[in-house]
Formats: sequence, C-alpha cells, structure tokens
Amino acid sequence: MENKISLKESTLYWLKLGFISFGGPAAQISMMHDELVDKKKWITDKNFFHALNFTMVLPGPEAQQLATYMGWLMHGRIGGLISGTLFILPSFFILILLTYFYINYSDNIWGEGVLYGIKAAVIAIIFSASIKIAKKVLKKYYYWLTAIIAFFSINVLDLNLPFIIISAGIFGLIFHYINKDKNTKQLKNPVKKKLFKKSLITFIKTILIWSSVFLIIVYSSENILINLSLFFSKAAMVTFGGAYALLPYVFQNIIESHGWLTSQQMIDGLALGESTPGPLIMIVTYVGFIVGWYNDILGLGSPLFGALLCASIATFFTFLPSFAFIFIGAPVIELSKKNKALEVPLNFITSAVVGLIANLGYMLAYNSLWTDNGGTENFDIHLFILIVLSLLAIIKAKVGVLPLLLTLGLTGMMMKLYF
Repeated sequence: MENKISLKESTLYWLKLGFISFGGPAAQISMMHDELVDKKKWITDKNFFHALNFTMVLPGPEAQQLATYMGWLMHGRIGGLISGTLFILPSFFILILLTYFYINYSDNIWGEGVLYGIKAAVIAIIFSASIKIAKKVLKKYYYWLTAIIAFFSINVLDLNLPFIIISAGIFGLIFHYINKDKNTKQLKNPVKKKLFKKSLITFIKTILIWSSVFLIIVYSSENILINLSLFFSKAAMVTFGGAYALLPYVFQNIIESHGWLTSQQMIDGLALGESTPGPLIMIVTYVGFIVGWYNDILGLGSPLFGALLCASIATFFTFLPSFAFIFIGAPVIELSKKNKALEVPLNFITSAVVGLIANLGYMLAYNSLWTDNGGTENFDIHLFILIVLSLLAIIKAKVGVLPLLLTLGLTGMMMKLYF
C-alpha cells in the first residue's frame, strides 16, 4: 500500500538522492526501489516495476526517467519536474567544477595519475555492465545473434547507432508476427480521447519550449551552439537502451563526425562521469564545457562563459525529451503494457544494445591500451593489469563503483609518482 507523502518531503528525498546516486543506472534504480518501495512505502512494488519497464522502452537515461516517473506518480507533473531535475542538478554543478579543474590541472602528475587509474576502472565497469545485461537479456540464441551483429555493425561496418537500433526493432516485429501463437490474446486497450488530447497538448508544449530556445540560439548565429543543440536533441531521441546505449553514439559522433573532442578527452570525461553522482550520461555536460572552453563562443573572448553556456545547452537538449517522454507517454503506454507486439521488438532492441555496450568497452580499451593506433610495442601492460583486476573486483568480489574509483584513482596516482 502506498503512503501519502508531502511535496516538501519528497523534494528533500530527491535532492538527497541527487548527491548520493553513485554507481550508474543499475545502482541508482536499486537505491530508488530500496527507499521508495521497501523503506518509505511511497510506491508499491507493482507500480515501481511497471514504471521501470516503461522507462526501459524509452530512449535516453532510464534512471533519470524513472525518477521523473516516480515524482509524477506521487505529485503529478510538478512532482515529476522536481524529481527529474533534482536527480541531475547536483551532478551538473559537480561536473562543471571537475571539468574546470581537469582543463587547468590535469597535466600535472597528480591529476594525470588519478585519471590513469580511474580510466581502468571505467573500462572495467562498462565491460561488467555488458556482461550483467547479457546474462539477463540474451536467453535465446537469436538474442545472442542480434547482439553479435550489432557489435560488428558499428565496429566493422561503421553503421550508425539509430540505424542499428531501428533495424533490430523492425526485425523483432517481423519475428513476432512469424512466430506468434494464434491462441495468444492481444491486449485491446484503445486510448481514450481525453487521454490522447492531454498527451497531444503536452507534446505541443514540448515542441514550443524546444523551438523557443533553439530560435534564440539560431538568432545568435553561433554555429557551434546550433550544432550542439541539434546533435544532443537527436541523440536524446534515437538512443534506445539507456545511458550505456547513448554513450557509443555520443562517443562516435563527438570524435569522428564533429571532431569536438579527442579520444583521450572522451575517455577522461567518462572517468569524471563515473566519479560523480547522477546519470552517467551527464558526460554531455563535460562535453559542452570542453567545447565551449576551447572555442570563442559569441566572440566574447571568455572561455568560462562559453564553457558554461555550452554545458547548459548540451544538458538542456539532452534531458528535455526525457521529461516529455514521461509526461506524454506514461499514461498512454500503461494501457498497452502487456502487448506482445511491443514486447518482442523491445527484446531485440535490448539485445542489440548489449552489443553496442560491448563495443563501447572495446573502443575505450583499444584507444587506452595502444597509444599508436595498434602498434604492439606501445601496449600499456600496466593499464591492462589494472583493467583485469578491476573487472575481477566487480564481478567476483562485488566491489562497489565508488570504492573501486577511489582505489584505482589512488593507485594510478602512486604509479605515476613512483614508476
């Protein structure tokens, strides 16, 4: 049974969670379930997992969307706005501060050593996430095949992520209709006109908000700001599978298509993102800050102003769709939650995401372990050992993300100082 809760009390909870939500999506979802369902009993177990299933369907960061959904369940849209915003706000400011220090102080031996150690932990965390999800999702041979095809599609064929995800969904839909049981009853839940109208109004409001901010940016005639807005809007709309699915898309396009950051800067950004609370995809704040710092935004000659503006734009356009998806889709999607025609394609999409996450780990490891594009004479054996030990610590010893990052950061610093 759900307990009634005041808006003030729930707001304080979301603010607290924003500061302590280390460990990535899986850990954050676990924290919410432990507190909201088991301890406070604000949400029933059934409602929590129903909301979780919905957010896993959506593109974008699932933990932040789940927080928005929980707030929406308790206090409507105002509750959703508060919970979703407070879930990301602390990490936004923390990442801005860390990125500033990274730009100005990472070239000293202390900062270099800490990032070196954390880099190994980040690569291990991504590989462990891939293994964990694979165990839960790849229960049939055709799901394994989908994951493998996705891995080689982006790694060897260089296909873009949205195409791979959409293709997996279409194949899943075809697979469902070829193999569906004729005796299976399909859920028939027509969307009520009133509900449809409410969702349509929310959709129109979202478009108006997006358009208003974008038109102001266009009016500035600053190409970098325009490109940042369009890129992160697109990324938020097409990257199904949560933060770990969004990262390969961002990584691929930021480095290869736009050339805004180097491979090493992206790896360092992931290290900083893993070291802070909040959604892992808050790395977009780091990306925006770096882009703004090294480009003369609006011709003002102020790196800090440009960095803060670009960081804010990247974050705004990444998370605006997340709020919209919940406020538009939650009431409607709940009506068709047991529809097999939706469930099977989503399983294929999730399988493809496993392959994409594995590819992200491979890309990071390759770019970190070989410093001359694959020359074996420059293979970093010390980093390789740290990655292996980190992976064993996560999988076998069940070491948490924060203790691992602290330990590896200290280890990396000691290695740089004494070796």
